[in-house]
Amino acid sequence: MADEPELKTATRQRSISPLMAAWAIVILLLVITIAWIAFSEEPVITADVGSAVNQDNLTGDMPATSATLEIRDEQEQAVNDERQPTNINDNNSSDSPETTSTIPEQSTNQQVNSLNSTQTPLKPAPNQNLLVRGENGFKPALGPDGLIAWQEYARPYTGADNDVPKIALMVTDIGLNSRSSNAAIDNLPGQIDLAYSPYGRNLQDWMDRGRAKGHEGFLMIPTEPVNYPANDPGPHTLITDLSPRDNLLRLDWVLSQVTGYVGVINHMGSKFTTSEEALNPIMTDLQSRGLMFVDARSSRYSMAARIARALNMPRAINDRYIDNVITAEEIQSQLRELEITANTFGVALGLARATPLTIDQIAIWSETLSNKGIELVPVTAIANRQPIR
Repeated sequence: MADEPELKTATRQRSISPLMAAWAIVILLLVITIAWIAFSEEPVITADVGSAVNQDNLTGDMPATSATLEIRDEQEQAVNDERQPTNINDNNSSDSPETTSTIPEQSTNQQVNSLNSTQTPLKPAPNQNLLVRGENGFKPALGPDGLIAWQEYARPYTGADNDVPKIALMVTDIGLNSRSSNAAIDNLPGQIDLAYSPYGRNLQDWMDRGRAKGHEGFLMIPTEPVNYPANDPGPHTLITDLSPRDNLLRLDWVLSQVTGYVGVINHMGSKFTTSEEALNPIMTDLQSRGLMFVDARSSRYSMAARIARALNMPRAINDRYIDNVITAEEIQSQLRELEITANTFGVALGLARATPLTIDQIAIWSETLSNKGIELVPVTAIANRQPIR
């Protein structure tokens, strides 16, 4: 038994141990595997990249690998390089994207500056000398030394005697919708007048904001339409069948809702404005307060402008409703018709509502007027200058 270890030693010298052979096989397999992975890695990735790019072009669903993103970046850079001006030196090539991107920004800045130049703030309102306290609050009154509301609160205008055709625009329903009211005040030229609904909330704030942007203000007077009460302008509507006293009480409430307006415009009124008997007391009261009257011409038979002329009251007459059909094409068509009226009669007045599309279209149109030889003016600038037809 003592010779047994020597026997094993002698045997190992003559043959390979099974355990060592197994380890050798394992090591060899590991080496082969590592070598196979090392030599096969690049072809596999290259194939995947091409597949990913092709698949992305077909479906757009394949996640982008880093290689795919690099390919897209190179393609985009090639497009950018093609857009670069050829007369720019290579030393300045890094600045060319910045130079290109400032072109629309400069155009936008020019438009903003042009708009801002029209929105010169009007003098603070109201003037306490032009107010009298009534049962419902302050309302307009004639002031001392010939002070008159429609002149005191008007946007200053000095070009009234030239022969350039003039267009005035009034946007109505300010104060009823915050978003539309803000858009009209902020995005329209200051020459465009705003008409405030007596049913709006925080009406004085809206009036003050409008004047701060250069907009004259008018107050909308709800008056009876032919299909009343199916079409109801509100609880303080002036009604043909009411007594003059009752209508004047309703008018008192309307006039007391805000201060600082240059005049009033009838809201609806296709029936009321055709009744000389109902209209006379209202027009007389408005004239005694130094206000201007705009006839919305909701009826071709309206007597309002004729009565205003008889009372020696400053007046203007709506020539065209701009957005009875609210599409961009129709709004632009009506604005072109307004230009024809201005070129024919020297002045024209249009009415529009405070809707987002209408506001955008008017803003676009207003930028074209100077090239057409037409001047955009406030409503007070065309007082008493329209023929009564």
